[in-house]
Amino acid sequence: MRLRFFLALAAATSVAFTGLSAQDRAWADFPEKSVTINVGFGAGGGVDTITRAIAPVLSEALGETVIVVNQPGAGGAVATTRLKATPGDGYTLVATTSTTLTFDPHTGAVAFDVGEFDYIAAFGTFPEALIALPSRGWADLSAMLEEAKANGTALTYASNTAIDKMVTAALSKASGVTINPVPVESGAESVSQTLGGHVDFAYSSGTYYPQAVSGDLMILAGLGDDPVPGFEERPTLRGLGYDISSVNMILYLAPKGLPADAKAKLVEAFDAAAKSDALLSVLDKRNMGSFTVTGDALTALIEKQYKQFGTLAEGQN
Repeated sequence: MRLRFFLALAAATSVAFTGLSAQDRAWADFPEKSVTINVGFGAGGGVDTITRAIAPVLSEALGETVIVVNQPGAGGAVATTRLKATPGDGYTLVATTSTTLTFDPHTGAVAFDVGEFDYIAAFGTFPEALIALPSRGWADLSAMLEEAKANGTALTYASNTAIDKMVTAALSKASGVTINPVPVESGAESVSQTLGGHVDFAYSSGTYYPQAVSGDLMILAGLGDDPVPGFEERPTLRGLGYDISSVNMILYLAPKGLPADAKAKLVEAFDAAAKSDALLSVLDKRNMGSFTVTGDALTALIEKQYKQFGTLAEGQN
């Protein structure tokens, strides 16, 4: 009798264990097929180039092919919106810029919010800066604003993004100087307008860099939390005393609710990519530094940057 009891108990335990382990194995064996990364921008840009550079490293780390597909539109918002409706199984990711998640929701123009995704990795920072002609004679941004305020004159700048309008509006409010945007179509036009003396300064995400190296343009202030790579002697907005920044990274995200094992394996693969020459060489060529962050630390950083842009947005109301 006792023997039959223990045999029955053992059988029941085995069934329960087998059921649980089968469920666990479904994600412990992740991935079991190719993983697709939808790039929210066209071919040849920074997000696309970096994603294609690390795809072989990710494939090796995961043991399955990583496929890169371009899904451009609305500065990464199209791919991100589609991702929101994708199963959270780890087999579909999106590569975009971090401001797609930290800034765009504050505009009310997108159908997603920062809390609706799982964040896997972020690489590099775009060398965003306010730039001007050295012949203007300003030592930095503060000198430009002080001169304009003393003379009671307004400033003009080349503008082609919603972010630059928000940042310069905050600067105008903080300094008491009127700053008027002059619309341009691209980063290249921002540089040409500045070089031609048609505007006082420009907001640029990095197109200016060769001219800054040659000395034809100067950095009035970097917009990131750290100085622009290669121009560490130039100040940042925060370094000049303005509680303003704009940080933009290459960001990899997944639908909300990834199984823990799947997310851990993806983070591990991106950690391998973060240390690879394939990534670091491309970041260096694009003057994006060597910053990398993954997993929980990235989630906290995205939430922080989202709140910072939220503060700027509230300041405009």
